Amino acid sequence: MKLKSLFNNLVTRLVLFAIFAIIASATVRYFVVKNFLHQDQTVVAAEQQSVIANYLAQDINQRLMERRHFLEQLAATFPVDLLTKPPQLREWLRDRQTLNPVFSMGLYVADTRGIILADYPTSQGRAGFNIGAYTDVQSVRNGAVVIGEPLISPVSQQAILPMLAPVHDAAGRIVAVFGGTTGLNSPGFLDHLKAVRLGDAGGFLVVSPVKRLILASTDNGQALQPLPPLGADELMDKAVSGYRGTGMGRNADGIEEIKAMSAIGNTGWFVVARLPVAAALPAEARFLAVIMRGTLVQTIVIFFVIFMAVLWFFRPLQRAAALADKMTRGELPLTPLPVAHNDEVGHLTLAFNRLLARLKQHQAELQHQAHHDILTGLPNRMMLADRMLEAIALAHRDNTGVALLFLDLDGFKPINDTLGHKCGDQVLQEIAQRLLRVARHSDTVARVGGDEFVLLAHDLGTPLEFGARALAEKCLTVIAEPLSLQQTDWQLGVSIGIAVCEAGCDAEQLLQAADKAMYEAKRLGRGRYVIAPALEAAPA
Repeated sequence: MKLKSLFNNLVTRLVLFAIFAIIASATVRYFVVKNFLHQDQTVVAAEQQSVIANYLAQDINQRLMERRHFLEQLAATFPVDLLTKPPQLREWLRDRQTLNPVFSMGLYVADTRGIILADYPTSQGRAGFNIGAYTDVQSVRNGAVVIGEPLISPVSQQAILPMLAPVHDAAGRIVAVFGGTTGLNSPGFLDHLKAVRLGDAGGFLVVSPVKRLILASTDNGQALQPLPPLGADELMDKAVSGYRGTGMGRNADGIEEIKAMSAIGNTGWFVVARLPVAAALPAEARFLAVIMRGTLVQTIVIFFVIFMAVLWFFRPLQRAAALADKMTRGELPLTPLPVAHNDEVGHLTLAFNRLLARLKQHQAELQHQAHHDILTGLPNRMMLADRMLEAIALAHRDNTGVALLFLDLDGFKPINDTLGHKCGDQVLQEIAQRLLRVARHSDTVARVGGDEFVLLAHDLGTPLEFGARALAEKCLTVIAEPLSLQQTDWQLGVSIGIAVCEAGCDAEQLLQAADKAMYEAKRLGRGRYVIAPALEAAPA
């Protein structure tokens, strides 16, 4: 009677059915797992790599297009009358490079013969160098904007990517060649690939098929190295011939890999995401052994698993899943999920909460990086523009004024050249801290260039120029304090341009006026400040 009652128990029947199902399914799985791993899982891994490769290719293409569009804009607005005035031409290039330094190796202008007339930053041996023999220059003479193939610069001996654009005169004739060069491993271009990996053994390559050259790689040792010889890696040979997609094959070292190739839109280059098959898929024998051991363990403890799953596991999981689902649909704010028990579901919930926290932190970091200078932590030019608009609006509302101090360090370059960029960075960080000590809580200190800073202040009282002068004097004093670098005292100065407006004014005009006044301070001997003429109020 007891046996019959036990058999009629729903839990008992569920346990017996589960045991039978586990044994039957384990037997089937044993025979199909090999094909499953090599077919389905390989496809999944290849698709994942393809998505990542496409993303990287689009990212690199966007960086290339940013530089190309900037070069085209400069060529379209180029003042052709400066072609006969190399000093003024170099100053024009300096202003554009300072405002948007996307070309890490600088800008230059050559005449139609290919002889470089001026460059910035000035590179020894570049001015006067003849680039007319390069094929890309001939394409520019025919009116094309060219993203060149990577090469070793004959001037700097560094790996660079040249870009060239034609300069037209008023009659539409090509009168010059405008060029910009970027170091292949310069920050903000291809250097980010070094930090990206696929698992412990995978990685990425950026390949130029024309030169059969690896431009950038997760593995530093492969960067700027030629591809393996023909036949050593058949899938890579196929990609060089134009194939874009996924595949599996052995590399030059005999390791079987899953590869995904994606074209970088506006170049002939392509991105390769590669991962050894052994790292992409678990070992078959080990997986089968796990299945067999799992079958035995499941058969023994199935009753307890079912019982705990019903009473203790599923309800917290369902509750957490329901909350997460509402969050994804926007019905609830993104908040940490409650942890019912310290078990697998609890660990999963905690992992979700940690992922959520990291997502919020990452969003905050991206927001901070978009508006702050990486070296000093000060607001950058983008945030300064927002602060200027806010300050002008407040000044207009309160009938006060706005003062903008444009500061350019005097004597910074000798420190940077003598002691190196690391010491130069320390100097910039120290100067930033000194300016923050001078500024009030409501003021804004921003870094807008290499050694250029801006101090924005409002509500300085009246007359406004007196407050601006007092603020400039404090800046002169605090920056003149000695700097201890490598057990030696160094002293800097600063040239300051001041622009003030009593009522509503245009933010860009305010910045330009202060910048112009700063250059006047430098012309008058540096280590001083000059106040720009009063600005007219912007039209309402």
